Amino acid sequence: MNHEQRLQVISRAWGRKQDDVYYCFFPWIDREEQAQAGTRRAGFHDGPAFKWPTDRSKILAHMAVHEHHDLYWCPSLFEYPERKTEFATDEKSLWADLDEVDPRTLDDYPPTVAWETSPGRYQALWILNQGDIRGASWEGNENQQLTYAIGADESGWDTTQLLRIPGWRNHKLNYRDKKGNAPVGKLLWKNKRFYLPDEFSDLPKLERGDFTAEAVADNIEALDRSKVMAKWKLKIPKRIRELINAKETSGDRSDVLWDIERSLADIGCSVEEIVVIVRATAWNKYDGRADELKRLVQEASKAIRQRPADVTKELEEASEDKGSPVRWNDYLANIRPPQFLIKDVLARGKVGFIAGEPKAWKSWSAIDMAFSVAEGNRFLDFFDVVEPGPVLYIQEEDDPSTVKSRGDKIWRGKTIDRVVMDKDGSVHWVPGSDLEFNPAVDVYMQQGLTISEPEWQEWLSDTLRAGSGPNGVPYVLVLIDTLMMVAGDVEENRAQEMTTKIFRPLKMIAREHDVAVMVVHHLRKGGDDEKRGGQLMLGSVANHAWSENSIYLRLSKAGTIKMEVESKFFPGEDYRLNGLAKSRDWNPQVELWSAREQTNSEPRGGTQSRTKRNTSEMSPVLKVLAESGRLMSNQELQAATSRTYNAVWRILDRAVNAGKVEKDGNFYRWAD
Repeated sequence: MNHEQRLQVISRAWGRKQDDVYYCFFPWIDREEQAQAGTRRAGFHDGPAFKWPTDRSKILAHMAVHEHHDLYWCPSLFEYPERKTEFATDEKSLWADLDEVDPRTLDDYPPTVAWETSPGRYQALWILNQGDIRGASWEGNENQQLTYAIGADESGWDTTQLLRIPGWRNHKLNYRDKKGNAPVGKLLWKNKRFYLPDEFSDLPKLERGDFTAEAVADNIEALDRSKVMAKWKLKIPKRIRELINAKETSGDRSDVLWDIERSLADIGCSVEEIVVIVRATAWNKYDGRADELKRLVQEASKAIRQRPADVTKELEEASEDKGSPVRWNDYLANIRPPQFLIKDVLARGKVGFIAGEPKAWKSWSAIDMAFSVAEGNRFLDFFDVVEPGPVLYIQEEDDPSTVKSRGDKIWRGKTIDRVVMDKDGSVHWVPGSDLEFNPAVDVYMQQGLTISEPEWQEWLSDTLRAGSGPNGVPYVLVLIDTLMMVAGDVEENRAQEMTTKIFRPLKMIAREHDVAVMVVHHLRKGGDDEKRGGQLMLGSVANHAWSENSIYLRLSKAGTIKMEVESKFFPGEDYRLNGLAKSRDWNPQVELWSAREQTNSEPRGGTQSRTKRNTSEMSPVLKVLAESGRLMSNQELQAATSRTYNAVWRILDRAVNAGKVEKDGNFYRWAD
């Protein structure tokens, strides 16, 4: 075939004649450029928009220039020079990327035009003899119905789909023969049967959940990949596990991706689980594409539909056994109460924060906790460590020289002679020690850990599973400094996002490995002294809800630190930390807090307590919010007070900074 003959064949998909001038596209891939870059998206060029039919000669010249590239064409025409669904004209044909489906076997709907793109792979057109079908290539309509009905590639039906030109060489490197020659595609036929629009009305209708990514997108984002892998790890064949973990690819990525998806489907993975596993692999050929999620969902759905009948039956029988409720005592009789890791401060296997205002020694306290738990010394020279053990210390905020300087001082403070005070008020002298500076603290510093990413969650779980040292001694404590430096691409004020991507996975990891997890975080500077520290943490209200054992450090007027200990498992206490700011060495002095001490400054506008202030003295915006007793948006407060958006925003912003109002995403609530 020559280029003129090829263009005559494919242009029939656009109708016998056009009432106006429309645009068509002929993108190409330079396989040599792609191979040099090492990425699938490299070498792809969308190219110019050609007017049809007036640019016929330009199209033929374009085809001649790109004979040594993989040249494609789009079976849709567009009203504007952009290959976008919203600009497409009504369809004059249907099309499909048949993959390995031989068009000669399609007796119910034989294609009008069919061609072989490479040995054993095909594409086809079903051309309308008259009329058109508006939206035939939209999601769920005739083109997708036909694609699913004949078992073609489930990602090859949409409006902007690209097809190979009949009779064109396939320049994919893995298709070339030993001499480097690219196989030539061939036209099978071009005039087999033409159709009327209503002849496709009997195609099987699709359930929306079968073909759209929208229905499962939220479930996919909520899944923890490390947990999915842990769930199925023992059932995934070794060969497939190796492919999933591969860092580089070889051979046909499409074949390997499909092999992985089919294997995952056969062991019982859901659509969402298949997508969340394969999305992060090197075989994800859709990585970086705007339609990545849609394509992966379609392939995963197809993989599940192709489960053998006996496999499906076996999985259905297994799923019916969901267990049943049991009596209270039978389920809870052997549940142990929480065990202290640090007495009166931290329980074994629980999660929480070391949160503080700026310059409130929170990172220092975290290092003290690490050394104390690792060696069995008292935390802050006051709290007994009940169960010493190895500590994993993850540091992403401070540079190593700063951490080293702090660690040297803290260790020296724990080994010199010192005077300590017990909880009963008695004071006694503790002799120093010549213990070598080698605490059982494993450091992971400045490595870019992003705890919201499933890969890093899986890394943390694997690290804890391996344990510390050559003998794999189980860790008892993980310290992460700081939350916002490891949070990654999440919105800190969105409760659901923080819970789904960070807090829930961390708590599950803590439970799985029976390890305490403490995260260093920030409190608002100058927060209201009538609020507990947990209410003053930066970010979402989900932070405080997640915490089970936490320490909150707040500056007082006298230059000391108020340390609030909160727990869901034992009564909390407030303590005063002295001797930090003026001490050359780390020599914390802890005592119970006196109720007479005031932290921070008085509330703005006088000494009257905000909880007792009459709401009539407030701004109308804050008054409405306080009296509503619920979350309200800026727009609701505008409507209720006849204020502008900016005026309401300024009032709320000041109130949030002052601790009067809590922000949750785009909503606000009165903090009291």
